[in-house]
Parts: sequence; structure tokens; C-alpha cells
Amino acid sequence: MQTTCKGLKINDKIVHTTWGGGYIRNITTKQVSNEDIECYEIELLLNTSRVFVPKNNLDVADVRLPGTKTENKKAVEILRGRKGRLANDWKARVTFLKNRLVKRTLEVYAQTVRDLRSGYMDDTISSTERKIYCRAYDLLASEIALIRDCNMQEAHKFIENQLSD
Repeated sequence: MQTTCKGLKINDKIVHTTWGGGYIRNITTKQVSNEDIECYEIELLLNTSRVFVPKNNLDVADVRLPGTKTENKKAVEILRGRKGRLANDWKARVTFLKNRLVKRTLEVYAQTVRDLRSGYMDDTISSTERKIYCRAYDLLASEIALIRDCNMQEAHKFIENQLSD
């Protein structure tokens, strides 16, 4: 996964690993604790809200460049692949899924969507697992939209097509 985010410009694609993919729409100054901080203003694809990330703290910020076309291809293989085996115990399953998502990669989002999909569709997973599924699905879709240069609706359709094949 690409991580170097130096030299970003307006309209560059970026992934905020907590809030999803988006575009840098502005470089602005925000005042925080009486200090002027230069920030990237990121317009998110998930809900068109904006996130501000300090320009000088990219090394510790929750941002990275979007995955590559090769990583997108790997995510497609995962979505089309066999469901991973999850623990029968609810607590163990949720702990595993939460720990997996800490990696915050396209691959992990795809694995989580694949593994929880049938339970989500059948309504046989817990509300916590549903939230995990929805979060992973949204993060996956926003990053796929960036990689494939499409909108969110097209990214959702793309994911659904991979899951139904």
C-alpha cells in the first residue's frame, strides 16, 4: 500500500483511513490553540463532508495515497473468493474483525466485506458486526471510487457485481 503523501496538490486523491477516500480541495490555514496551522482540506466521497489534516503532520496523520490498480485487482480477487472462517463465538469474532480493520488497507476492507456479506444479507449477524460491515464497505467503496475514477454509486455497483459473480 502506498503511504508517502509528500508534495500533495489541490485535486490529488487521498485516503483518510478513518473517514474514507476523497480529494484535496484546498490548502488552508486553521487556527488551533492560537497557532496558525496549514492544512489540507479533504472533501470526502462518503458524505461530501470535509476533513482538515495538518500539512506538516502527514507522517502521523491517518492519511495515505489510494491503493494501486494492482491492489484493486487483489481486492476484487478477495471479494470473489471463498469466505474466510470466523469464530463461532460472537465476542471472538468481533474482536478479530476489529483487530483486522486496524490495518486499514484495501485488502482488509475487502476481506471484511466478503466475510460478513452473507450474514449481513441474511440479517444473521449482530448489530456490532453490521456496523463493522457497513464501515468496511464504505471505506472499500470510497477507495475503489478513487482508484477507478468513478463516483460512489458506480463504486457500489462495482462491488456488488464482484460479490454476485
